[in-house]
Amino acid sequence: MRLFFFLWLCATGCFGQQVLDWRSGRLAVATGNYEWAEIVAERPSTQIGSIYLPSGRPASLHLPAPVPEALRVLLPPGKKDAAYALRVRVRELWFQERLAGKMVHGTLRVRLTFERKMEDSYLELTECTAGAEFSRSLSLEASYEIQLRTTLERCFREFTNWMKTHETTDDRLAHRVRVRFSDYVPKRAVGDSVFYSRNRPIRWSDFTGPARRRNPLYGAAIYTSFGYEANTRVENGTVWVDMTVKVFMLKNSSWTVETPDNLYALAHEQLHFDITYLVAERFKKALLAEDLPVEDYDSRIQYIFLDCFREMNRYQEQYDAETRHSIIKPEQARWAQKVADELREISGL
Repeated sequence: MRLFFFLWLCATGCFGQQVLDWRSGRLAVATGNYEWAEIVAERPSTQIGSIYLPSGRPASLHLPAPVPEALRVLLPPGKKDAAYALRVRVRELWFQERLAGKMVHGTLRVRLTFERKMEDSYLELTECTAGAEFSRSLSLEASYEIQLRTTLERCFREFTNWMKTHETTDDRLAHRVRVRFSDYVPKRAVGDSVFYSRNRPIRWSDFTGPARRRNPLYGAAIYTSFGYEANTRVENGTVWVDMTVKVFMLKNSSWTVETPDNLYALAHEQLHFDITYLVAERFKKALLAEDLPVEDYDSRIQYIFLDCFREMNRYQEQYDAETRHSIIKPEQARWAQKVADELREISGL
C-alpha cells in the first residue's frame, strides 16, 4: 500500500519525468532449453517509480515501453524448438526515492515469477525476489538503468541455475507421466484386514463383526474395498508413479449367522470379494491407458479411482439384486461364470 500511495502522489505532484535509454543491449544471461513464450506484468505501464532530479524536483521514472515489451527487448532469444515454453510474470519492478536534506535514499525492488506453459494453463516453477537499498548525493546523477539491469540479470541467472538443477528431477518440468504397479503381498495378517489372494479364499472365521441381520434373505455380509498407495519420482523427464493397489475385506465389519458348513453362502460372499478385485484391476488398466497430464496427474488419478469405486458399488448392488443374495441359484451360477470370465480376460487368472 505504501508503494501505491507514493506513486499516486507522484502522479499528481511530479514536475517531470526521466526515461531510461535502454541502449545497452540484452542482458548478459545464458539461456537453456526454453523460450520466453509470454511476459506479463501486474502493472504493465511504463512508469516504474518516483525519483528526484539533481535540481531537487520530483520526477517519475519510466521505461521506454510498457514493462512486458521493455523486458522482452532485454531477454536473449529462446532456443529454437525449445523443450519448454515459459512465462515471466513481473509482480514488482519499481524504484522509490525519498529526499533527506542533500541526500537521496532509494529502494529498488524486483519480483519475478517463472511459469511453465501447459496447453491452456501455466504452472508456477519458482520466484525471484531481489533489489537494493542505495543512497546518493542529490547533485549526482543516479544509475537507475545499471541497477535495474544488474538486478534483472541476477534473477535470470538464478532461474537458469534453477532449471539446470531441477530439469530432470522436478515433476513440474517433466514431459510425461507413467504408472507402474507392484503387487501387495502381506507377509502376515494385518490387523482387521484380509487382503485379496487367489491362493487364500475367505473363510467364515474372517467374519468377526457382530451380526446385523435385518433382511431374512441373507445371513451374512462382507465388507470389501480397495485403495492404493503411490510414490513418485522423476527420471530423465518422466514422472514415474509407483503404485500398489490393495484389495481387502474388513473382518470386524463383516458378519455371518451362517453355519460353518454352508459353503454355498460362503461362495456368494467370495464372489463379492472377486468383484472388488476385478474393479481394482480395471482401475489399473484404466490408468495404464490414460495419458496423464503432467500438470495435474494426481487429480486425474483420483478422478479415475473414484469413478472405479462408484462402479464397484454399482456392480455389487447389481450382483445382489440379480441373485437375490444367492437365493436364485441359476443366477448365482451365471454370475460366478461371468466374473470368472472377466477376471481371466483382464488379468489372465
